Amino acid sequence: MQNANLLLTACLAIVSVADVMAQSKKQNVLFIICDDLRPELGCYGQKQIKSPNIDHWAAQSVLFNRAYCNIAVSGASRASLLTGLRPTKNLLQAWNTRTDVDVPDAVTIQKCFRDAGYITIANGKIYHHQDEASMKYWDDVMPPVPGTAMGYHSEENLALMQKQKETGKGRRGYFYEHGDFPEKDYLDWQIADKSIQDLKKMKKQEKPFFLAVGFIRPHLPFVVPQKYWDLYDHSKIEIPDNYILKPGNNIPERALTNWSELRAYSGIPEQGPLDEATAKLMIHGYYASVSFVDAQIGRLLKALKEEGLDKNTTVILIGDHGWNLGEHGTWCKHSIMNTCLHSTLIINSPEIKAPYRCEQIVEFVDLYPTMCDVAGVKQPIQLEGTSLLPLLKSPEAKTKGYGVSRWANGFTFIQDQYFYTEWRDKDERIIDRMLFDHSEDEDENYNVAGENENKEIIEALSIKLLENRGANYEK
Repeated sequence: MQNANLLLTACLAIVSVADVMAQSKKQNVLFIICDDLRPELGCYGQKQIKSPNIDHWAAQSVLFNRAYCNIAVSGASRASLLTGLRPTKNLLQAWNTRTDVDVPDAVTIQKCFRDAGYITIANGKIYHHQDEASMKYWDDVMPPVPGTAMGYHSEENLALMQKQKETGKGRRGYFYEHGDFPEKDYLDWQIADKSIQDLKKMKKQEKPFFLAVGFIRPHLPFVVPQKYWDLYDHSKIEIPDNYILKPGNNIPERALTNWSELRAYSGIPEQGPLDEATAKLMIHGYYASVSFVDAQIGRLLKALKEEGLDKNTTVILIGDHGWNLGEHGTWCKHSIMNTCLHSTLIINSPEIKAPYRCEQIVEFVDLYPTMCDVAGVKQPIQLEGTSLLPLLKSPEAKTKGYGVSRWANGFTFIQDQYFYTEWRDKDERIIDRMLFDHSEDEDENYNVAGENENKEIIEALSIKLLENRGANYEK
């Protein structure tokens, strides 16, 4: 009996060691999400932008040129992609969406990975709310300190914020700020620093890790150290060609945003358009913010390589949705136009056979199953997206070939060069339509849904939209 017990103990020890070794061979996942980062990067052909760190890294990765968020607002977009569920008619649709209210039975991505034996860490803004029930599935959380996301340093802006806090009235500080303040005092620098320290610690751990890093910029206000502002010659900043709507555009008013988010800041008119000078300041501030967050991402990716973790880590970089930068006279997100739906997506992984630019249509609901597949983690049955792993392995691979996005009660079906949008009332009757052919009108200046020659394509796209709005659309 004693010999038998010794043999059993030895076998269990071997199994335990085998389990540890299997865990250590699993791929790590580094998920980087930037607030409001549209594909305004050099690697996306935006040569006016200085984003050297992301550009260099993208050249070694798969860059998705046609990636689309499923809803153009931060809270809902994050809740959707972190549960793998499409926004429905009534759920996952607002800036303050909570997964524990809208989809309480959903398996969040951090629970999925923690259950699979991963260390799970969230630094910065991942979910909109820091008190969601599923936050308990992170092993460590570095939340933005209340108020620090604004990031102001100047006495003027701090005074404006203090006045608003004390009185409950007035406006926030100015929509931009730049000055010679220590870079380490900025929240995004601190988020990067915490994440770098985490990488160093986890290198010594036997478990694989799922590290989510949420940077604040280029979200408003555009608060950056002076050197990033100085990267751009203000006299060379240009406003979009379609800053003023084109005559005969036929774009429904409901398709555009009134950018109320921006009007909460000092220096912005309470109504009406921005004058050209203010518009150029907006663009300058956005550019500088992109360059600032590029530097922080560069620090993080450099640390990943220096620690030798890049060989066994899949890195996914996204912007949580697109952003209007003056197109059609609009700013911020909250619209159904391509500028709000089209977003940044770049993936670097040991699975990649060769870096390339992918022209396949992909959606953010595809990210959860992708992260599961690269890590060898079983996908929850709830997921509505399709894994992008085949696209990482081969440029010849194909996706399902479409995407579905929404804003308010408008849903857009994206296929080939077409962007078809329809709005329905509470009884599911179509009340408005919009069609853009990007092969002829990439900037979406003219809605051609009313032209007779497009009747058949509209009917076909409408059917496909109804078929693919999501299994839980009516919930």
